[in-house]
Amino acid sequence: MSQSTIDEELALYVDTAKSDAIHAFEFLRDSSTLSASLIFQISHRIPGQDKLLSVRFAQPWERDKTPRVKITRFSDQKESLLNESRLEADTLIHAHTPYLAAWSLAHKPFPILYVAAQRHLLAREIPNHLERTRSPLEVVRERLDARPDLAPPPALLESNGGANFWGTGIVKTAELILLIEEAARFQAIAAQIGGAQTYTPGAIELQWKRTGLLERASQYAVA
Repeated sequence: MSQSTIDEELALYVDTAKSDAIHAFEFLRDSSTLSASLIFQISHRIPGQDKLLSVRFAQPWERDKTPRVKITRFSDQKESLLNESRLEADTLIHAHTPYLAAWSLAHKPFPILYVAAQRHLLAREIPNHLERTRSPLEVVRERLDARPDLAPPPALLESNGGANFWGTGIVKTAELILLIEEAARFQAIAAQIGGAQTYTPGAIELQWKRTGLLERASQYAVA
């Protein structure tokens, strides 16, 4: 394969990924999933190459709304969460969402008690990154080492801030952000009438069966 063909394929891949990133940003913004500051930053590993695509979106007060796209060497990003193979992720998104940020501010892990989110996730909660002097990668690896019986979380709350989310594909990862933030919103509303309750017997297994995750879910502890 010639160098020009490789360059053309890379350019096409980057254009498609950029389009996916813009689509993800727009549906998260339009659904009020993102906070008013519109903090939304994507890192995506380009398959088969030592390249990391980064897309950063403008905040509301910036006059130039053009997304900033950059390609760097993935091997230079030693602290990226994408280095942890147990997460099975090629996409990392840093975003601020209103209701999950409240859990970050409260210094509490977020329990996933909303079926629309849980049916797509093996993990039952999202931990809070309290020791901010330590990297997210270090914190996540420590959790995975200490509790291999628990499914890897899909995100890490950033204490007193937003959250880091990861997954496979830009759009799919953004879809999970929408559903997890929706869960946090509904659970906040439920707190006004006694609080969100845990799933009734068999309910969560039914949800996993619908998305084909039931067999994998059986490999992990419930809590």
